[in-house]
Amino acid sequence: MLTVELPAAGPPEVEQLRTDLKISPVRYAKVGIDNRKGTEDVSVDLITVYDENGTSYEFQDLSVHHIADWGPNYTDALGGVEGKYGYTLADGTVIEEDLGDDLSRKSTDLHNRFLHGTGASKLEVSTGWLASTTTELPERITGITIRPYWLSEEVSMAPGGTMPSVKASPAPTATPTTPPTQPTIPPSKLAPTEDAPSDTSAAQKFTYEEALAALNNGMPYYEAFCLRYEPTTDGGRSQCEGIEAGTVDPVTGEYLGG
Repeated sequence: MLTVELPAAGPPEVEQLRTDLKISPVRYAKVGIDNRKGTEDVSVDLITVYDENGTSYEFQDLSVHHIADWGPNYTDALGGVEGKYGYTLADGTVIEEDLGDDLSRKSTDLHNRFLHGTGASKLEVSTGWLASTTTELPERITGITIRPYWLSEEVSMAPGGTMPSVKASPAPTATPTTPPTQPTIPPSKLAPTEDAPSDTSAAQKFTYEEALAALNNGMPYYEAFCLRYEPTTDGGRSQCEGIEAGTVDPVTGEYLGG
């Protein structure tokens, strides 16, 4: 199971380095991976979130795509003078060599510490961070995709909800099967303005893409992803079980706690 928290507070030591190097602010995504039931290692290097207008916002590996590019930059032509060695920061500020050496060591240490940090071996639980240079994020997220390190294509996730906290589980990728019976949602778990779901026992089942489109067009999450679509992963089933238990919003699919 994979969870994503947006926006999240970044590691304090990384934020301190970013400030010292005079790098513009970034937004962090905190990634939790629970691979205790896994049979293979799991790792993620890209998360893309989408808003209602289809605009995408990318979060990439913190070490490879951010810390590695922050500097400080060592040059043999300081101030345009050939043969003059020294350090500069991202904004062009020239710093003392001792300070540059210290910041360079810290940058290297943090780069190595967080290198490919969003991964978990089988049976392991881990936490890691991705980052984005885009600081203006949408209030409403309508879609999330992730890209594991070993794949070139992204994998869809179930949409989570509104900022500032988004929690999502990996969406099914296999073709769903028709369930033998129809799950029901207790009336006490419905949102105050939501009508009870209509009978879907005879309704045509959705593919994942159809369920996502229906959700984006206003259909409650429970009806789109639990009644008209059969979850095929532990994460998807847990989302529906969470709705029935009252810990997940039946309309948005957003984690409520509990």
